[in-house]
Amino acid sequence: MSRELIAQAAPQFDVEAVQETGSTNTDLLQRARQMQPARPLLRAALRQTAGRGRYGRRWFAGAGEALLFSLAVPMQAAGARLAAATLACGVGAAEWLRAAGAPVALKWPNDLLLDSRKLGGVLCELATDDGGRRTLVVGIGINLHLDAATRDSIGQPAAALGEVLPTLEQRESLIGGIAGAVLDALRLHDEQGFVPLQPRFMALFAQRDMQVDLLELGTRVASGRALGVDGEGRLLLDTAQGLRICSSGELSLRLAR
Repeated sequence: MSRELIAQAAPQFDVEAVQETGSTNTDLLQRARQMQPARPLLRAALRQTAGRGRYGRRWFAGAGEALLFSLAVPMQAAGARLAAATLACGVGAAEWLRAAGAPVALKWPNDLLLDSRKLGGVLCELATDDGGRRTLVVGIGINLHLDAATRDSIGQPAAALGEVLPTLEQRESLIGGIAGAVLDALRLHDEQGFVPLQPRFMALFAQRDMQVDLLELGTRVASGRALGVDGEGRLLLDTAQGLRICSSGELSLRLAR
């Protein structure tokens, strides 16, 4: 993987590229806790040995079979919410992929979907250095290709970009393009909050007006019709007991069975 090609496609970032690491998010979190980077930093890996999703779940991907990268973005807003920032990142990534020809949708709060199957995910974590400066670290994993063993290990229906973009751009161009779109969405969120991004998320929301179950660490805690999200990125669920407003936290969504 070429650092120079990623840098050409993502001039807004300082760029690092490695063949292998444990987790690009962990790498950048450790550094941002020591000192906030002077400008946005992108770290990409061909393979991760300890990739993470939400709740510390393992991210499975064969070597070279996925886009695996993280962004460290200095933040200005003191009250920026991780949940809404995650949605903002999803909007940026999904819009860029749709423009490239992949009909990607979003599942609240952090999944990228293709044909109702998981294409990838976003993991946002906040680092604060000794001077109180805050850096948002955004991990992005997107499947390029999936073999049978990897599909079995994921534990849910999965998709890959190669299914809809048989002539894929160079991985470096894909990483750089997605990273730039995510950074633009994050900067808008940092300056103005989630409100200007809310209608953009709604246009991509796969479960809009569908009957869904709300899960907390795998246990159903509510069911109802997913109305959308509010100006803070919270899920609006129309339940038999009335409107329920849900922050992400440990919550996740699935279609009702």
